[in-house]
Amino acid sequence: MHFTSTFRASASAASSRSPYTSLVVSPEPVEGSNHEQDGSSFDSPALSKRSSFYRLRPSGEQKRQTRHTATCFVVAGAVAIAVVGAARPQYGGTLRVETQAIVRTLDPVTATNAAAASASRNRLRPLVFETLVAVDPARGLQPLLARSWEGDARGTRWRFHLRSGVVLHDGSVLEPWQVATALRTSGNAWTVATDGDVIVIEPSNPQPALPWELADDRHAVVVRRSPAELVGTGPFRIERLEAGRLSLRAHDGYWSGRPFVDAVRVEMGRGLAAQLTDLELGRADFVEAQPADARRLAQRGLQVAGSLPLDLFVLVFEARRATPSGAAIRHLLTTALDRRAMCEVLLQGRAEPAEALLPAWISGYASVFVTPGVQRPSQSAVTAVPAEQRALTLRVDPSDPLARSIAERIAVDAREAGLTVTVQVPAGLAPLPDLRLLRVKLEATSPNRALTRAMAALGSRAMALATTEPPLAADAPLDAVLRLERAVLEASVVIPVLRAPELYGLGERVETWDGRAVSPTGALNLASLWIRTAPPDTGPRR
Repeated sequence: MHFTSTFRASASAASSRSPYTSLVVSPEPVEGSNHEQDGSSFDSPALSKRSSFYRLRPSGEQKRQTRHTATCFVVAGAVAIAVVGAARPQYGGTLRVETQAIVRTLDPVTATNAAAASASRNRLRPLVFETLVAVDPARGLQPLLARSWEGDARGTRWRFHLRSGVVLHDGSVLEPWQVATALRTSGNAWTVATDGDVIVIEPSNPQPALPWELADDRHAVVVRRSPAELVGTGPFRIERLEAGRLSLRAHDGYWSGRPFVDAVRVEMGRGLAAQLTDLELGRADFVEAQPADARRLAQRGLQVAGSLPLDLFVLVFEARRATPSGAAIRHLLTTALDRRAMCEVLLQGRAEPAEALLPAWISGYASVFVTPGVQRPSQSAVTAVPAEQRALTLRVDPSDPLARSIAERIAVDAREAGLTVTVQVPAGLAPLPDLRLLRVKLEATSPNRALTRAMAALGSRAMALATTEPPLAADAPLDAVLRLERAVLEASVVIPVLRAPELYGLGERVETWDGRAVSPTGALNLASLWIRTAPPDTGPRR
């Protein structure tokens, strides 16, 4: 059975580089896939020969070796084993993590108004609670607790086949009815039932993109033994969560293999400068970092890990500057920005210029917004604008040092073009600004969902000033997504600047088993980290 979603890209509108533009669920396994299930995959040219789905196998001729060559390989192999053995992954030890935000709960259904705490919680939560499906930016939707799924053409009935033998943190086996109960708790207008090891979901309205919805952490499977006891299936279980500290223990029965470390200790409420100092002095193993810190860490021989560029920095004009009479100054500021210099110099090459809200790896069409080179505004265009309009006040979040650095660079670019931008970092009440620099967390999901959530993060007032276009439907095709984004950016009320990754510094004793400490979507891959020469943890295991 094949089901194709409505996210197929139009040839005239979008590039095929994004794996988020079409979805095929197929029961046939994909050769070379490392999944044991029915091979949910994206029917996209993005799955080219560069993809890990394609494996090269040696020919018979390559396998035939002379006895002399074989002997050489035996000798070389013995040497290699001796070398590799020194770096063989070890089990044990406690990984020390530090974060700036304070997370008070990992419960997926508990909302928080603090953006930083919400983002930090979203990075930590997959360590404990897992969803039925997950997002891979290179391959789209991938199985997690569900090994396969299928739905009808209209998206009115979905069937998710659960992975067998998944063990909960308390040692019991995950049952289908527990998954169904967790999905009902997540607050959607769905009818959720079980059919053997299959979860059957019938939305109140057709949802062709329901699997994308289920990839959201809000729909993680949580078994609630009591209001205070939340049990999950992830690689770690919660041992203690108290003010400013989270303690996790390795889940010995994890279905994908036990983590290398025995425990993770997360110290919260640590400033970025304090985190960096702790890492350099050996008091921490895994800390948050800024792009400007990357060179300093590299010079000290420390590793830097990061996600895809998920943090979108965008300028948004206030209402009094968003009128038709202010179109000229908005356009001048847009053309004055040297985005590439910001990325290469200020952020040391760890960012990408943004002239669209969505990156190409989500939408596939970002290149249609790119203007070649930096087109500085002409002197005549600048002098044509009244002098009082050429002065702007730009407000930034005082708690965001990276945003402040970007704002100061924007002021430099504006000054070189003949404009005056004053950066405002208010500690309390301050005069109304002309525009703001906002940081928006992009989500790795389908284009219509990603754009809808980015626009929500920018605020309804800003969107009302930018465009009169209606919001996207839940099953909006890619053409509609492109049309709405063009409308949002057309009047230059909203001006994308750049996208930066989420970066982390790793301590000297930390190694990674699969080469990635942070997933492309920003989740912390702490289960793959191991501690070199760590003494074994003698504490009891469950």
